Amino acid sequence: MEILISMKADDMRRTKFKNLQMDMPDTQINGHFIAELREAEIEKIVLLKRYGEILLKKLNTKHNYAIDYTEHGFKLKRQVDYDKDYMEEWDEWVVFSHELYEQLEEFFEEEEN
Repeated sequence: MEILISMKADDMRRTKFKNLQMDMPDTQINGHFIAELREAEIEKIVLLKRYGEILLKKLNTKHNYAIDYTEHGFKLKRQVDYDKDYMEEWDEWVVFSHELYEQLEEFFEEEEN
């Protein structure tokens, strides 16, 4: 299993010029932290997707989470809270994502034994 951790947002200012280059990023809105969990084995993909359904029900009590199911697993997304320090939120997301990954790894190891 593998995990990809990222952040995605929409640019607030759209430009009509296709070749505009800037050093500074535009202000962004609708940002999401993303943890994509992927598996290669079909049996584990099925379990991973079931886990995603359960996880989403448990997590939505605190924050606005969403799951996009993919061919090889799912992407767990949480909206960025712009009232909080971005770097602190990012660090918390990375820790949360790694803990989620480790729990799933342990679960799959137990299933194999």
